[in-house]
Amino acid sequence: MANPVPLTIQAAKAPDYGNTVVIGSNSLSLPYNQQNLYWIIILDPADLSVKANFTFSDNSSVPSQLNPYLNGQYIMILSSQALNSTNLPQGAFYQFLVKEGADYALRRIEQIYEALNCGTWGTVAYTLVAVLGSDNTSYEYETVIEPVLLATLQLMPVTIGGKTTYIPAEI
Repeated sequence: MANPVPLTIQAAKAPDYGNTVVIGSNSLSLPYNQQNLYWIIILDPADLSVKANFTFSDNSSVPSQLNPYLNGQYIMILSSQALNSTNLPQGAFYQFLVKEGADYALRRIEQIYEALNCGTWGTVAYTLVAVLGSDNTSYEYETVIEPVLLATLQLMPVTIGGKTTYIPAEI
């Protein structure tokens, strides 16, 4: 049987830090100087290979790059980098995140910014790890205080019908 694979995500709240995702020993990073954006990595759950890796800043539309992966067979890692509070998810993008399992952490940062305004807490770090279309197999994290958010999960092997695939799970 295959072993769990560690998944570590650093999502930067502060512009002086960059985002990094480490899947086992495979490390992916964004440059530090990119701000106010979202980053999505799509993993094949059978072998954890990266199928898509892109950034975007539109907070109201579901990125078209996701279309080939919306059938529930892929793991999505979404993280924000130095995301301005005025660019929190809304519209179709917000509904997509909720459908894929966003809940408490997303609602929490929305409430903080609605109550205290962007002048108090100007940037946020948010991450959502989800198996797309899977009845909310998902994990989410946020921070409005620390300069980076660190999420630690594992990709747990599950064998069904002789076929091993990986799903995200807490450590």
